[in-house]
Amino acid sequence: MQLNTVGRSQRRLEGAGVDDVRRPAGAPGRGAFELGRLARDEESDLVLCHVCGRGFRALGSHVRVHGMTAAEYREEFRLMRTRALSARAVSRARSVAQRAVYERSARTRADFAAGQSMARSGALADRARRSLTEHGASTELATERAVRLEAGRRTQGAAAAARLAERVRTLGFDGIPAALRGLYVEDGKSLEATARALGVGNEQLRRLLDRHLVEVRPVGHNSPTGRSARVALNDLAAARRVGTDDIGRWLTDHRNGGATVAELARLTGRSVPWVVSRIRRRPPGGAGEGHVAAPDGHSADHGPSVDGEGGTRRPRNGSDVP
Repeated sequence: MQLNTVGRSQRRLEGAGVDDVRRPAGAPGRGAFELGRLARDEESDLVLCHVCGRGFRALGSHVRVHGMTAAEYREEFRLMRTRALSARAVSRARSVAQRAVYERSARTRADFAAGQSMARSGALADRARRSLTEHGASTELATERAVRLEAGRRTQGAAAAARLAERVRTLGFDGIPAALRGLYVEDGKSLEATARALGVGNEQLRRLLDRHLVEVRPVGHNSPTGRSARVALNDLAAARRVGTDDIGRWLTDHRNGGATVAELARLTGRSVPWVVSRIRRRPPGGAGEGHVAAPDGHSADHGPSVDGEGGTRRPRNGSDVP
């Protein structure tokens, strides 16, 4: 009985819409409305018929005059299948009436329980995806998705800008241009180090540099700070790979324990010369100052030589590195 009452109420609302027919001042004529969008007159809160251009509080009954059902009207004019063809005031009135019935009627709540269970389990979402695959997205749905996506991007962009401004203030700079000049130009930090300091990605940093007219250093131009940063990063990566906080001590201990330099290079993922340089940097406690067993068994002070620019590194006695 309650549901029938709601149905009669809705039919009366739609009937009122048919009786309240008029063409809003300045409304487009027949066929002049955009496909994929429910046409409304914002001043009068009437929905406008795509076919004849007249305004109604609800189109559900009116479209029968044009030989269409409400579902056929939505499909013809590329509206979402769930789009209400009514004025906002009518939609609000329906919502209030339906909510009242739901709260009063245990039977209505029981009828809704199955759908609510499907919603919680994800079955309704699966059904919606299948329907979208079978029938395709309406123009209105595609447009709304694009609008929501763009709005989300703007929101994310605003949040990222706020985070960047806060990071700049935390670093003690007056603004982004000052931070870019201070970190990248004056301190000589690399692009990667500057990006980490500002909490942005490398591509975003490049865009910021371009926007604020800060010239990017040419490829191959290494500042002392940049070189130092890369050395530190390489050391950190090797230390994490073998699970230690002190890569120099770890290499020295394992070398003195009998590991070959080649083995240590393989374990750390670095080159043999890199291993040798780190071992020489941290001599064992019992050895003389700067004296560590080198790959060939001689003093590490003699170090490896390089056969030409970028050539193969060999110990100075000419023997192969183990």
